Amino acid sequence: MKKIRFVWMLLILILLMPGISACSGEGQAEQAEEQAEVLVLAAFDESSYLRKQVELYNAAQSDYNIMIKQYERSEKPEEDGVLRLQREIVSGNGPDLIDFGNGYTTSDIVGMYTEDLYAWLGEEGRKACFDNVLTAFSYQEGLYAVPLGFLLKSFAGRTENLGDRSGWTIGEMMECFREQDKERLLYPGAFKMDVFSTILTGSLEYYIDWETGECAFDGEEFRAVLEFCNGFSQQMEIEEAFSVKETFQEDRALLMPVRISTIYDICRTELIFGGQEVTFVGFPVESGCGTMIESCGPVLAVSSGSRHKEAAWEFIRQCLDAPAQRELPSGFPICRSVLEDQLGDAMEMTYEADENGAQYPVVKEQVIFEGEEPTDIYSITGEQADRLLGLLEGARACSQTDHRIYQIFLDEAANYFGGAKSLEETADVIQARVSMYVAEKIK
Repeated sequence: MKKIRFVWMLLILILLMPGISACSGEGQAEQAEEQAEVLVLAAFDESSYLRKQVELYNAAQSDYNIMIKQYERSEKPEEDGVLRLQREIVSGNGPDLIDFGNGYTTSDIVGMYTEDLYAWLGEEGRKACFDNVLTAFSYQEGLYAVPLGFLLKSFAGRTENLGDRSGWTIGEMMECFREQDKERLLYPGAFKMDVFSTILTGSLEYYIDWETGECAFDGEEFRAVLEFCNGFSQQMEIEEAFSVKETFQEDRALLMPVRISTIYDICRTELIFGGQEVTFVGFPVESGCGTMIESCGPVLAVSSGSRHKEAAWEFIRQCLDAPAQRELPSGFPICRSVLEDQLGDAMEMTYEADENGAQYPVVKEQVIFEGEEPTDIYSITGEQADRLLGLLEGARACSQTDHRIYQIFLDEAANYFGGAKSLEETADVIQARVSMYVAEKIK
């Protein structure tokens, strides 16, 4: 009986051994996963692109796993995710990585809660990127957040009206417009508040020194902007049969606000002007190029409180490398080689065969004007590619609008445009309110 019991026990153990081995393997895998350090990524946007990059990072890493934690911006200080994030970093409970998203402004990194990424990029990394874009996003000579993609904002017009300018001051803009035919619009749909907000969207940073906290909204230049805008109609006035294409081809407007976020936008602008030579004059600024750079998509940073800065930087480096840059859903990649490849592809005609084997060119983009048949684009010319690259490389300033400051502008300018306050009162109140806000941010 003892022998029988022993044999049965031995058989049971043999049968159970594979199960024991499997359980042990699963336990080891779980233990390894538990041992991986968690990097927290604070995100202000819901981005499928960013999620994919996180998944790729996690799959390639054995020591680290990124977890995304959502934050939200708010006009109310007590509910604002940026202020909450800064408090958490100061207290030592902040995330490792940050994606400031499409709402990014310079004020987000004032106070240096994030690491200077120039130290991580190095000389080779800077050469691989559009360095003028990195410079535009720098603060006190440091890069405390880096955009993965960007777009350009500018004003375009006929060269015969604007000359070969690449920039102008507000005074030059006003003088140029006043010299035009009285029937010529500044741009279609221009009215007081729209002109004011459009001009400031491009030149806001020129009136604020985030390093010293000084503002210049009570000076003659800013008052001239307010006064100029007050000369337009109170509301937008556009006829029902209005056509953007006809307006510019018939030279009935001086400027067209343009947003250049794809390679083919350069063609769209030229088509609107009917083949006339076009000048990209930009927004009115004190000096230099008036074409502005705006972030597009994720704007990444490493928290100064992170205990795993090198691992956090590895994620940003991954997002700056060519494979990730090629997959950006919108805007231009900051990686120079990727954009150059895209320009090369755009200059080449692509053909496909129909059912009979005949070759036909593939439409790469369509320009659509309301009430008209779409215009097909099959490729861009070498001249168009050079011009676009020149615009991208020539832009020097960052156009990122702080929405709290923007709201102060809208509130106070409305009082002036409506006649409730004088020009001097309005400029003084804007100066006081914005100065107070900026002072609080740089404490």
